[in-house]
Amino acid sequence: MATLSLQLYTLRDQLTSDRDATLAALATMGLDEVEPFAIENFDWLPEALAAHGLKAGSAHAGLIGIPDFGMAGNPEKVLATAQALGLGAVFQPASSPDQWQSADGIRGIADALNGVVDLFADAGIAVGYHNHDWEFLAPEVDGVPAYDYFVSLLDPRAVLEVDTYWAVAGGRDVPALLATYGDRITHLHVKDGPLQPSRSGAANVVLGTGLMDLPPILDASANRTWVVEFDVAAIDPVDEVRQSVEYLKAR
Repeated sequence: MATLSLQLYTLRDQLTSDRDATLAALATMGLDEVEPFAIENFDWLPEALAAHGLKAGSAHAGLIGIPDFGMAGNPEKVLATAQALGLGAVFQPASSPDQWQSADGIRGIADALNGVVDLFADAGIAVGYHNHDWEFLAPEVDGVPAYDYFVSLLDPRAVLEVDTYWAVAGGRDVPALLATYGDRITHLHVKDGPLQPSRSGAANVVLGTGLMDLPPILDASANRTWVVEFDVAAIDPVDEVRQSVEYLKAR
C-alpha cells in the first residue's frame, strides 16, 4: 500500500492567506503525511503541522544552490528544520536547465548533492533529487541519457523522487524507470494535466482527468510514497487536492 502525501507548494497561496484553515482542511483528507517546501525558510512548520495532527515525511529544500533561480543552498539550516520535523528524506527540488547541457554541468550537480549526503546520513535522513522535464530532454552523454548519467554519479545512498508528470512530458517511460532504479526511487510526484513543457505555466488538473496514463504508473509503484502536487491549479486548489487524494485512495 502506497503512502499518500501532498506537496504543500500546491497550496502556497492558501498557506500564506490562511494557514490554519488550509492545514485544517488537509487534516480531513486522510493523508498519511505532507511534503513541505523550502523548509529552511519556514520556522513555523513543526508547530503548525503538529497543531493540526499532520506530519511531514519528506520535504523539498535548498540543499545546493541554483543561481539561475536565486536559490542559495543552506544545508545546515535545512538539516535543523528536517530534524525538528522528523523527516526521513529531503529532496533538492530542481537544478538549472543550463547545467544539463554538458557532462561537466551534470557532474557539478551530482558532486554538490553528494557533498551533503554524509551530513544528513549522520542524522538518519536520506538526501535525494526531484526532477522536472529538462533532465530528460537534455543531450545524451556518450550515448547515455542525461538523467541516467546523473544518477550514475550520485552517492549510492542518495535517493530519487520521480516527478512522473515531468518525466512523461520529457519523453520517459515511468514504469520502465521504476523497473530500472527499483528501491532507489522512494517517492513519486503524481499529477495530471495537458503535458505541456514545464515553463508553459499550464494548469494541472484533478488526477485521472488529464492526459497522464496513471494506472500503469500507480500499479508499478504501490510500495512507494505518492505525493500529490499541482504546480498550478485551475480552479479551487483545496478541492482539487481532495478529489485527487480520493482518486488515489480508490486505487
